[in-house]
Amino acid sequence: MDPEARRAACVAFRAKLRRDTGVNLTEADCAGLLDMAFRGEDGEQVSLQSDPGIFYTSIGAAIETETLVVPDHLKVAWFCYREAAEVHKHPTGMGILAWRYNTGRGVTEDPAQAAVWFQKAADLGNTASKAALGAMLVEGHARAGVAKDAARGFALSCEAVAEGNRLALSQVARCYLRGEGVEKDAVHGVSLLRQVINRKDAMKGQAERLLTICYMEGDGVEADTVQAALWCQKAVTSGSEQAIDLLPIIRRCDFCGTTPARQLCVRCLKVRYCDHQCQLAHWDRETDAHKGPCKEHRRRAAEASQQEAGDAGTSTLAHQ
Repeated sequence: MDPEARRAACVAFRAKLRRDTGVNLTEADCAGLLDMAFRGEDGEQVSLQSDPGIFYTSIGAAIETETLVVPDHLKVAWFCYREAAEVHKHPTGMGILAWRYNTGRGVTEDPAQAAVWFQKAADLGNTASKAALGAMLVEGHARAGVAKDAARGFALSCEAVAEGNRLALSQVARCYLRGEGVEKDAVHGVSLLRQVINRKDAMKGQAERLLTICYMEGDGVEADTVQAALWCQKAVTSGSEQAIDLLPIIRRCDFCGTTPARQLCVRCLKVRYCDHQCQLAHWDRETDAHKGPCKEHRRRAAEASQQEAGDAGTSTLAHQ
């Protein structure tokens, strides 16, 4: 770009930025931004002239992470994302702009605008936006004006998973657990939760909290307060604030409801009681007695132990 054209572009950029955001960058700051070049998805260098959509998206990300230091960096980053999305129709820029509207980062929070941009980005194939829009549709989002459509939300979430989005798998697992948008299959839902946990991504804490609830309710796994407490503590450690509220529920007495109940049933080790008196009272009361479930817990545990012993024996023979 010749000096005159470069200066004209810089003046136009500054004027538009000031008009749209109120931020008044120096000519040197603007020139520095316009001179930057980044690597595109195919490894080629991109610039404002060669690929403005990628350029503005990359500039916005660099400013937001303070790789490029400018005053009012969040406002400037938002401006760049909006340029990428509105002017140059770049799907990644659209998706990021949607997230900014959804969280109020660098712009006034506006869930309705977030939904609009998630839809536009998803229509152009942006995987992260498919996952975000899918979550909105599964739950329904009144503030965003999104009516609940669990079937469509589940389909979008599955598309995102198939395209490699790691965060959408937790949403798909939740759909199977609740039977939203798909026939309920709690066992498969628990299996997907364990995949999320094993991958240790940003949804790990949420998946651990959901697995806690599964163990509390016996949904997809055998009800087990010991396992519930274990996974709840892991969820808290992973940063799930919602999991903290589950701890008192897990630790309450299965007979009288008092919390915390620190004594486990000495036979099945699955439910909690205040003391031996509560356990005796619950053992064979007229309704909802623990005697039957306790025997069933122990029978399953014995079968599982025998199965493990058989598998171990088979493995030993195979190596001889």
